[in-house]
Amino acid sequence: MASCLHQSTCSRVAQQAGPPQLAARKRNGGPVPHAVASRVAEEFESQARSVELIISDVDGTLLNEQQQLTPGVQAAAVAAAAAGVPLIVATGKAMGPWRDVVLPHIGSRMPQVYLQGLLINCPDEGIILQRQLPEHIILEAIEFAESHGITLTAYCGDRIVCRETDEQSDRLLFYKEPTPEGIGPLEPHLSRLPIIKLLLMGSAARILELRPAAELQFGGRASLTTAIPGMLELLPLGASKGAGVGWLLERLGVHPAACMALGDGENDVEMLRLVGLGVAMGNAVPPALAAADAITAANSEDGVARAIERFVLKPRGLV
Repeated sequence: MASCLHQSTCSRVAQQAGPPQLAARKRNGGPVPHAVASRVAEEFESQARSVELIISDVDGTLLNEQQQLTPGVQAAAVAAAAAGVPLIVATGKAMGPWRDVVLPHIGSRMPQVYLQGLLINCPDEGIILQRQLPEHIILEAIEFAESHGITLTAYCGDRIVCRETDEQSDRLLFYKEPTPEGIGPLEPHLSRLPIIKLLLMGSAARILELRPAAELQFGGRASLTTAIPGMLELLPLGASKGAGVGWLLERLGVHPAACMALGDGENDVEMLRLVGLGVAMGNAVPPALAAADAITAANSEDGVARAIERFVLKPRGLV
């Protein structure tokens, strides 16, 4: 683990990144006031070398609607890395085939954040952080899914398992996740499967309808979030993408104020609030928009590339 966190790229970022002088912002769960958000964005836009590390969501952010890394986004990420500002991926996804579309093409050998911050993997050392759901929460979730007639899938490292595959679990294939495996009842496997998070899956309307019941049952004992409509995620209590990113930044010696994060979903809110410059995509949901300091174009319009150009490359005279 130590060697991974002291590779040249990681060390360079840790040495460069200091907290820039930013306007104070509201971080207590409410929206960032518009005037304050605008001022923060202007400070990053005008102060050279304020952003020292980029953290990006994947679905709806780094990738377009066809799950592609566009040439424009790739070029911007590589240019930023060449300027000493690498990109870290922070996603709710598992370590699946989608990584072949992204990681070799962004010019970074940094650790990456998976499964809503519950698993962090370093290219050179492997997994350096992993959290799991308590067994009693898993058992309750199995009963909850069965009683409401919805699909339950379990994420176990780089595997996704379920009682039996169906049209809901097969939705994950579009996102190039690991192929879901039908293994029968989950209960007999709990002692040997490290279940990190669960997905309650159904139609968008059905999952929206059931969310209050899920919050009532699991609130205060597990965390709930949504990245994609029709998929309600059940996580260990207190877990979030922002929490995982914060853990990694501390290990790297990088101050959150020196980072730019990009995202579009409810599950990105904590991460957008954590960093010095939170940028919501043009296609972002209202909670992400409210948490952000700036808004870029949609993922269908190379929004990540535009943000990198505006806040990383332009202040350095590179565009």
